[in-house]
Formats: sequence, structure tokens, C-alpha cells
Amino acid sequence: MKTKVSKLIRFAQTLIAIAAMVILGWTSYQLIFYLRTARPFEVQKLSVVGARRVRESRVLAKVGFEAGTNVFRANLDEIRRNVEDLDWVRYASVQRVLPDQIIIRVVEREPIGLTRIQGEIYQFDADGKILDIDGPGGANFPILDGLRSGDRKGNQLKVETYRKVLEELGQTSLSEIHINESLEVTVVSASDPVSINLGAAEFRNRWVKYLQLRPQIQQQYPEAVRVDLRFKNQVIIKMTDDDAGEKVVWGAKKNTL
Repeated sequence: MKTKVSKLIRFAQTLIAIAAMVILGWTSYQLIFYLRTARPFEVQKLSVVGARRVRESRVLAKVGFEAGTNVFRANLDEIRRNVEDLDWVRYASVQRVLPDQIIIRVVEREPIGLTRIQGEIYQFDADGKILDIDGPGGANFPILDGLRSGDRKGNQLKVETYRKVLEELGQTSLSEIHINESLEVTVVSASDPVSINLGAAEFRNRWVKYLQLRPQIQQQYPEAVRVDLRFKNQVIIKMTDDDAGEKVVWGAKKNTL
């Protein structure tokens, strides 16, 4: 008899638990349905925070939904991805502010220099992202030659090299920095047009060496257009701006320094 009563109690408890789950599920469904359809939760305000260079209208155009969309139906990840597609946006975050607001926070890219690509001047940031000119940003930096559209990985390596050159030589002493695919660096001084090939390392030491030799080079070889300092105990001076041009070698048992 006791066993039968115990079974009935357990059965009743199971029914109660099932009924509670059904009620809870139904209540949750009704609540979610209400939140996703009720007029008080329709987006009335879409705010953009942190945008200075990128226009707010461009950010809003990338949002991807119309005013009046339910705040809970807005896909925040999709909005973030769309906003981050804008060239000047480095990062974006999106949050709901109940009952009817969405805030988009933007972290913009900061230009750190100017670059020349196919004769056109652009800005670029620390990630190697090429940016349209939007003002005087980067105007005091040497122009970087060597970046290529669509080559983000290669551009980033070149930008890292560019920043290292500036750190070792100082940005005010140079007017141009050329970096090839092997990350070899050629610079042009702000005070004379001669191209100085510094190779891929020892930028400061080679630059100091050139500054020491410059008066002598200018006096003896006033027509020089390129000076190559990549080789130990040698200074190669070229009189024409092509590989086949006349050259003078100092050191290596030829002309002495």
C-alpha cells in the first residue's frame, strides 16, 4: 500500500514539474514575443560615438536596418561588421540601451604617414591600411614608397620597417623612404636629393656614416644621385639613376675613404 502511495506521489510531482515547465516556457515565449513586437521597443534613436574623420551619415548607412526596427531584432554583430568595413573604422562596438536606443562606438584609424602609390598620395596607419587624404594628418612625415593596394600583410611589414627607420633616424631629417619587397631601405634626405641605400639593417650606423662622408661626396662627386652603403668597408656612388650607370667605389682596395 505504501509503495502504491509513493508511486502516486512521485507521479503527481512529475506532473506538477511538467506543468510548471510548460507554464514557464509559455510565459517566456509570451515575454519574448512581447519584447520583440511591442512598440515601446522600436528603435527611435541610433547614436554614433567616436566618429571624427568618418561621417556619421556613412556609419548610419552601413547599419543595415530601418528606424522603427525592434531593438531586440537588431543583429549587433552584423552591424559591427558592417561598420568595420568602412576604411577609417578600426574597431566598432554596438550595444542596446533599453527601451529604444542603439549606440555604435567607433575607434577610428590614426594616420602615421603619407605614401605614394602609382603617383597618387594617400595616408596610412600602423596596420598598413591605405587611407584617402582627409586633411593635414601625416604631412610632416617622409613619404613612403613601396606600399601596394591590397597587400595588407606586405604593407604591414613595410610600415613596421618605416617606423623603425623614423625611430633611428628621426622623421625631420628625411623627405622620402623607399622600401622594396626585401625590406631594403633607401632614404632621401630633407636637405639634398641624393638617394641613400641603407639596406635592411643598421640604419642609424649607415646613416651616420653617410652624414660624415656627405661633404666629401658633394665636393668630389657633385653629380652623384645615389649612394649605396650596404656593403662592409665600401661606399658605392652612382652618377646616374639606373643600375647600369657609372659608379665609383670607395674602399675595398680601390678609392680610399
